[in-house]
Amino acid sequence: MLADSIPVFERPNGSLMRTGSLTYALSLTKPGGQVVPLGIRTVNVSETSIGGTQGWLVAESRTGSAVETTDSVYLARADLAPERWSATIGRAQLGASFTRDSVFGAIATYQGQASFAMALPPGALLSAGMVERVIELLPLRVGYRATASLVIVDGASPRALPAEIVVDREERVNGMDSWVVSIRAGALEQRLWVSKRDSRVVRVEQTVPDGVLTSVLQP
Repeated sequence: MLADSIPVFERPNGSLMRTGSLTYALSLTKPGGQVVPLGIRTVNVSETSIGGTQGWLVAESRTGSAVETTDSVYLARADLAPERWSATIGRAQLGASFTRDSVFGAIATYQGQASFAMALPPGALLSAGMVERVIELLPLRVGYRATASLVIVDGASPRALPAEIVVDREERVNGMDSWVVSIRAGALEQRLWVSKRDSRVVRVEQTVPDGVLTSVLQP
């Protein structure tokens, strides 16, 4: 199937978002099989007010690693479209605001500050916490396929990568029957295991140059 014939994922019903805190243990499995703990990732979902209207805040932090990070994404309550994004990686900071078809903001690092503005493709997904919460609300089934745009920051400004969301198979993991969802964007690929019982991301894997980065939901 041609990529441009696959529809953009339909924004889920944002009112179904669940508040609460999720904790994931991070580790890196090296090619030789050695498992290196990389700390803890915590995702908090709460209701908030954005410009006087009700919305959601997906706040994420990573501790216990060499460089601590935070990510806060403010989403529209109705359809989880991004409205604001702030993030830190060590001393580097990002601040961005969104319209339905564009994003503008600034990035500050030890080298200075740079402003940016760019068009925003349909189906934009930002932080890991946002990606997981949106995936949990999609109508998953074997063969489900949709496109999206992953917005990543790896330089002086964000960039959007065309991505594909595919449910590859069913699999039992951590004692739970789950959908195995792949998100592919060029050379980047991430796999998410979503529990069929409660539609919760219970495991995430991504191949990186040093091995396989794994995130496992803790009880």
